[in-house]
Amino acid sequence: MSTEQQDNEPGPSTESIDDSFSGQQLRRGLVLLVAFIGMRAILWGPFWSQPTLDEPIQFGALILVSVLVGSVGLVYLGFTRWVGVDIVAWWIDRDHVRRDILWGIVGFILALLVMLGLTLGLQSTFGPPQDAPVAEAPSLVGTLLLYAFGFAVAAFQEETLFRGFLQTAIGHRFGKWPAVVVQAGVFSLAHVGYYPLTAWYLFLTAFAGGLVYGWLRKRRGRLLAPGIAHGLIG
Repeated sequence: MSTEQQDNEPGPSTESIDDSFSGQQLRRGLVLLVAFIGMRAILWGPFWSQPTLDEPIQFGALILVSVLVGSVGLVYLGFTRWVGVDIVAWWIDRDHVRRDILWGIVGFILALLVMLGLTLGLQSTFGPPQDAPVAEAPSLVGTLLLYAFGFAVAAFQEETLFRGFLQTAIGHRFGKWPAVVVQAGVFSLAHVGYYPLTAWYLFLTAFAGGLVYGWLRKRRGRLLAPGIAHGLIG
């Protein structure tokens, strides 16, 4: 029995997401991906002083706008109505929901260890970069807002675009592992504007996280497991 066969048992096939995109679907999917990157660079970038958890009402309003414009409009309606794919099928395999949830939790632990270890190692070697965001212990409301953002905005949007569309499209042409690496690189670069350029180590941790999420997508075939891991990371 091959390693690929062993990886797929007893879970779902890694071919679960239909990769037979037409040329038009590929072009439209790429338009949505570029639009998402540009929208986030503007929304979270220097053109708007984004609210923080110290301003829960404003931060909640930002999440609501991001969900309506990004999650519902750009991603869900964009892919279901304009690109013409079944996003629900990308995310959910009803026969393996419980296993995907468990894999999502395992993926969260793995991503946390990898990203935290990388961050601490880089900081101990090079020191903290300038303008890096400072994490503060959130209140109960802040914690709920962070998870709302993590799942409804970051996980749903980014997993659909990077692990659902981009990784699948690349994997169809160049193979599954090259697709995991390439999408992680694009995922990291897509944080320009979201992260300041001086906080360079965050782009490396985003790349590491993208590798873990991409591996989960490859391993489980759908987006639920990487979506859970990503949502818990935030």
